[in-house]
Amino acid sequence: MDSTSYIKKIVTSVVLLLTATALTNFIIDPGNIYPKYFSQENKVTPEVYVNKLIQSKYGLLMPKNTWNERDIIKALAEYPLKYDCAIIGSSHVMEISSNRKNKSLTSICSSLKNLGVSGGSLEDYLAISNIVFKNKEFLPKTVVFGIDPWSLNFERDKRWSLYEQDYFEMYNNLYPSAKINNHKNSFKYLLMNLFNLQYLKRSLSVISKPKIKTVTPVSKFNHNNGLTLQAKLPDGSHIYSKSYKAKAADRINKRSGKNSYKIVDNFYYQDKAINTFEKLIKHFTDSKIKIVFVLIPYHHSVWNNPDQPIINAFNIIEEKVHEIAKKNKIKVIGSYHPNNIGCLENEFHDEMHANDICLMKLESRTALY
Repeated sequence: MDSTSYIKKIVTSVVLLLTATALTNFIIDPGNIYPKYFSQENKVTPEVYVNKLIQSKYGLLMPKNTWNERDIIKALAEYPLKYDCAIIGSSHVMEISSNRKNKSLTSICSSLKNLGVSGGSLEDYLAISNIVFKNKEFLPKTVVFGIDPWSLNFERDKRWSLYEQDYFEMYNNLYPSAKINNHKNSFKYLLMNLFNLQYLKRSLSVISKPKIKTVTPVSKFNHNNGLTLQAKLPDGSHIYSKSYKAKAADRINKRSGKNSYKIVDNFYYQDKAINTFEKLIKHFTDSKIKIVFVLIPYHHSVWNNPDQPIINAFNIIEEKVHEIAKKNKIKVIGSYHPNNIGCLENEFHDEMHANDICLMKLESRTALY
């Protein structure tokens, strides 16, 4: 075989493989992020799921690869319901709840909507806040921002682009002269994701497993033990599955090496990002909505490794958060260091996510400004 024929075969094989990957990801679409031109008979809309979730007594199962997580949160934010607090942040805040036996933030939130999303970033703050504001007759009394070490930066996570229109609407409210309306980010994200190997694995997982009803109520259960599948409680807070809890606990024991935790080259915050965040805060306070900051601790094993890039970020960002809070007269609850709020080593799912027992203790460290 001559070299030209060999190269043609290689190129043809690569093209066919990429085409098969893209078609599989588009048709199966485990994250439910692409337009639906094919049968989706086992799926219901995020709005239907949220309606049944809020009406449920103990919550609903949340099968993986059924919806895009941010679509569920958008539907929850839009749901007409009176409540005290909107919780906005990353996966670190997703277990803050008023429906658990181990409730969190009880002094300020007798009822809440947990609007935390995986990898929540500053862009998510703006997008989710915009959705909250659209529900004008059912605004919360308080908005709680879970602030992570990467939160005071732009472009620390790309998943927000799936509801970028809400982001740009809020951005334009904060900067009226900007008039930005850019859909290039989401199109680029969706296009590149068609060839994403991790997404292909999720697609193949959906094909290989039996279908699960997308709206399945759960009976009363032990929140600390979890269920076979992950679940949502009626307030939107998250319950990890038993298998996730087991794997997460194992990661703490086997953890080694460095992890950037989204800290980029010791670049801890951006002045433009802080300015935008403060404008968002004022947008809420001008509407008589209180703001609270919450800092969720990381596991002791992270703090015990001084070579981690995030150690400096913890100290610098926690100080910066208190500086912003003092300037804007905001309450700060919690701390990145577990010892500051009395969290024990067995009160974490993994090195980054505190469980509800630890989260109950957040208010033991509160700064009032």
